[in-house]
Amino acid sequence: MRENKTDGPGYLGWFLLGAVLGAAVAFLTAPRPGRETRELLAERGGEAARRAQQWATEAQSHAGEWLERSRELLEEQTKRLLAAFEAGKEAMREEIRKWAPPARG
Repeated sequence: MRENKTDGPGYLGWFLLGAVLGAAVAFLTAPRPGRETRELLAERGGEAARRAQQWATEAQSHAGEWLERSRELLEEQTKRLLAAFEAGKEAMREEIRKWAPPARG
């Protein structure tokens, strides 16, 4: 069975490509003169490129913070899981002691 995964950068890239193509089709089918449409496309395309670059720069600058926070959360959850596991083992030992026949000696 195939796993349905959406990886962030790949998914975002396809989304942006679809948005750009949709906008281009909308502009091309709009009732405007060709020159005006081309100028508008160039203007909006440049604006979209600037926004994408800004978003990429911000994401890059925050990537280290996100990675560090993820590591902290993973470490915290690992500690909790290990503590719960140890508590479960101790509870099981206690139950075994409670129900085990007394040792003969």
